[in-house]
Amino acid sequence: MADHPTKRRFLRTGLRVSGPKEAVRKKGGPRRTRPPALGRPRLRLPIAAVLVAGFGSLMLLAVASVLVLGLVSASRNTFALLNDRADLALSGVEVRIRNQLNPARDMARFVAGLMERGELDPADSRSLQDTLRGALAGAPDVTGIAFFHPDRTGLRADRLGNQLHIGREDLRHEPELGPELRNGADRTTAVWADPLWSKEAGTSFVTLFQPVRRNGTYLGQVVVGVSLGDLSRFLSTLYVEQGLNAFVLFDRQHVLAHPSLAGMKFDFSTKTDGPPLPRIDQVADPALAALWQTGQPVDALKKRVEGRMVNVLDEDYLFLMRSMAGYGQQDWTIGISFRANEASAEVRRLYTTGLAGLGILLISVAVALIVGRRISTQVAHLAEAADHVRTFDFRAIEELPDSRLRELARANSAFNAMVAGLRWFETYVPKALVLRLMHRRGGLTSFQSEEREVTVMFTDIRGFSRMAEHMGAADTAALLNEHFTLLANCIEAEGGTVDKFIGDAIMAFWGAPEEQPDHAARALRAAHAITRAVREGNRRRAAEGLPAIRVRIGLHSGPVVVGNIGSASRINYTIVGDTVNVAARIEELASALQGDEEVIVLSSAATAFQGDGAAPLDCVGDRTLRGRTGTTEVWRVTLDGDGGGDGAGAVREEEKA
Repeated sequence: MADHPTKRRFLRTGLRVSGPKEAVRKKGGPRRTRPPALGRPRLRLPIAAVLVAGFGSLMLLAVASVLVLGLVSASRNTFALLNDRADLALSGVEVRIRNQLNPARDMARFVAGLMERGELDPADSRSLQDTLRGALAGAPDVTGIAFFHPDRTGLRADRLGNQLHIGREDLRHEPELGPELRNGADRTTAVWADPLWSKEAGTSFVTLFQPVRRNGTYLGQVVVGVSLGDLSRFLSTLYVEQGLNAFVLFDRQHVLAHPSLAGMKFDFSTKTDGPPLPRIDQVADPALAALWQTGQPVDALKKRVEGRMVNVLDEDYLFLMRSMAGYGQQDWTIGISFRANEASAEVRRLYTTGLAGLGILLISVAVALIVGRRISTQVAHLAEAADHVRTFDFRAIEELPDSRLRELARANSAFNAMVAGLRWFETYVPKALVLRLMHRRGGLTSFQSEEREVTVMFTDIRGFSRMAEHMGAADTAALLNEHFTLLANCIEAEGGTVDKFIGDAIMAFWGAPEEQPDHAARALRAAHAITRAVREGNRRRAAEGLPAIRVRIGLHSGPVVVGNIGSASRINYTIVGDTVNVAARIEELASALQGDEEVIVLSSAATAFQGDGAAPLDCVGDRTLRGRTGTTEVWRVTLDGDGGGDGAGAVREEEKA
């Protein structure tokens, strides 16, 4: 091959000079393929999120649904029971009040019936007295009974303590008579009058007026009275054990009966405005006194039940009331009151149930989250290990642990067995080559044999046979493994492929399987890196008293056949062709030129010119390679500390210049 001074200077100095060929090469560049359209990318969710959200949401939905349905049903039942209890308590008060007052009605009917049937003559004072005394004695709930003739004179029987008192009554000159007494002849049925004040008894009464007729003739009226004090004493015995306080209101401001009135004395003889009854603020019940002023209405009660919540001295009292008719022109209001915390026991139980259900819900969701996270963690470890398999990084894969989940346990066991096999596979197959083959598109058809422009490298250890004579098999294998690892790292760092190990030699190439337009430059840089690595290794060996390793390297660029080559049962991705033979012969030639150098690197002119100044070079000259006719121009990579070989190259270069 003709030499040119410009080329020799650029090769010697390592400077890059662009030429037309390089410009064409740069313009063409490596072929770049775009992946085929895969459609819109699919949304991929992490399994941790799916498991955690899935388990958690399902558990939340299930438990929350049951909890909500249970709480709604329980709350309805609870408030229905509270309403029923309130209605039952008020009904109990009403029934007992009526039972307290109805004997007065029955007594009046009994006495009136005797007169209407002629069994009792109202004009017979003695018989009338005996009848009134006997009737009163048989009705302890009645305070007094009287009979008034049409002229408003009559007899009365009163209960004074444990004694019965009989006396005459003359109301002819009383200016303030109630319409019930004055208009008795105009009525045919009994009527309850509004509360009346009795000066003799010193208390107010609720009074029943029963007109009496015989054969259409008006005979007078039977009057039966019940003391409001007796009614209050009766209420004081109701619901004591339940902590309830029963009361009866005549209107919004006046109290008919209240347990606290049982021992109280009032004088309403001079009262002219309103009924002869105490006001709600005169009763020893501060909650009742504030009922209409500060009491707040309570909802969720039956329509006929009125509820109010009263706060007195930071204590809440619940009032439940409803009207009761039949004892006068105006309906009475019966009610019960009690501390709200006593009524809220059921509500508190409901809230406790709700809190317990919420706690169970949270625990269930937490368990679901923990289970989902633990499963997702195991799957994530499997996925992470699979990623390492994808990159052939088997050393970073830790053995997957056993799992209580059968499917995961089987998957982990199978994966561990697979990794163990792949680690053996990695030992015999170049990992970098497999990775590059995997990244190529086109499937197996892309690995069919084809012609490709590549750069081939051969390396060899000088004097290895003599060195191995004094070493055991294990030491020999250890030395080769360390040496091959050192060189393979340098080769793979430049994108090269280690094709095979041949004794103490390595065969590697650049430019396949992927196209590398700068394959020659990569090979020269790799040779340069191997030189530095061998020198560094020899310094360590010298410190340990071991002999130095001397390496020969041969490089050549040219066309080869690359692809899957082998038998039907076993194939290798390799290269064949004359370029491979030339590279091997150049490496052999280095043995004749190597002096005391630790590394000698020879390359063909094709590699030198295509290397684009990747390393400084000296022309050794045209040499005859073993087994080949003609000569081959050989170049030597010069490194710091290298000599000029035998000097022939330098002399010949000067001659050509």
